[in-house]
Amino acid sequence: MDGEVETGRLMSKIKIAFVIDSIVSPTAGTEKQLLFLLRHLDRNKFEPYLCCLQSSHWLENDFDICPLYIIKVRSFRNPLSFFRLWRFAKFLRREKVDIVQTHFRDGNLAGIISGKLARVKKIISTRRNIGYWHNRLEILILKFLNRWITRFVANSEYARIHANKIERIPLEKIEVIYNFVNLEMFKKEDDAEVDKFKESLGTSNGCPVVTMLANLRAVKGVDVFVRSARLVLDNVPGINFIVAGEGEERKKLEEICGQLKLGSSVRLIGAVSDVIPLLRTSDIGVLSSNSESLSNAIIEYMVAGLPVLCTDVGGNSELVQDGLNGFLVPSGDPKRLADAVVRLVNDPELRLRMGRESRQRVKLLFDFEKAVKDYEALYVKLAS
Repeated sequence: MDGEVETGRLMSKIKIAFVIDSIVSPTAGTEKQLLFLLRHLDRNKFEPYLCCLQSSHWLENDFDICPLYIIKVRSFRNPLSFFRLWRFAKFLRREKVDIVQTHFRDGNLAGIISGKLARVKKIISTRRNIGYWHNRLEILILKFLNRWITRFVANSEYARIHANKIERIPLEKIEVIYNFVNLEMFKKEDDAEVDKFKESLGTSNGCPVVTMLANLRAVKGVDVFVRSARLVLDNVPGINFIVAGEGEERKKLEEICGQLKLGSSVRLIGAVSDVIPLLRTSDIGVLSSNSESLSNAIIEYMVAGLPVLCTDVGGNSELVQDGLNGFLVPSGDPKRLADAVVRLVNDPELRLRMGRESRQRVKLLFDFEKAVKDYEALYVKLAS
């Protein structure tokens, strides 16, 4: 049916409501992936809606990709929230939405309940992390809601197996669609522009730049990265460490930097809307998280042609082949991470070789056109 569904005698676009908690920043991992998908869906075949539990400054001032619906739910402990879910269900019915696709814990609850109330025939639930926050009660709730879900989409084979093991979802109901990235983003830039950006960062001392892209949340293990920086600098002075991201751990991380007397060697530069200039000026990409499904940061390091040092958790080993395009280290171990950084810092030829391997590997796995087509094919199949 080539992307259209039959309504009576008329052929209409497939209407999809994407439900997520909120989008505070377009640079966070899942949010960036969802926005990219919304932007590239074929508008001749699909009509998307972004539905958020809560609004944000960014949504109100900058979002313009598709129609936006704010559900206005902050807590399910508030009885008023269920009235708003019922009102959202009325919206889904009025718009004759064909598919609801949910993201994150609260987005799953709101989207599944409202979709069921609206009698939406097809509900997709995403598994883009390995549920590190889920307790027993939440898993029981998920298992109860899962009976109403038509298809699950995981962003890594690890996430697929984890969902099968923890939630008892049949493997045949879970499709894997890897995160996607535009491989043309990182075209070669003039060396003068690179030098100018390094100067703006304060990293123009001729020493390697070690970069970590991550929200400043405990699960990302940024404190491990900072502690490893102290160990590296004790062996190889002058190395530049950059953390790009924002979050509730900032104050704690600033205190650790002060205690370790890191000075300007470690820079917490905050959220970066465009990571391309930063990655062009970087020599090594690091992710020291305690839990991952499939990391957008690692994919971006690979597209930029960087060797990757990351913790051996979740789907990271699907991206980084130890010793080929980077190194896998145990989570929570600053010493092992520091040893890997020192090895790459002292071997420029190894850095270049691993960077080339990263670029080749990402081309094989994460072409954005393929991922968008995979999603579109899934929507057509379900709507048919």
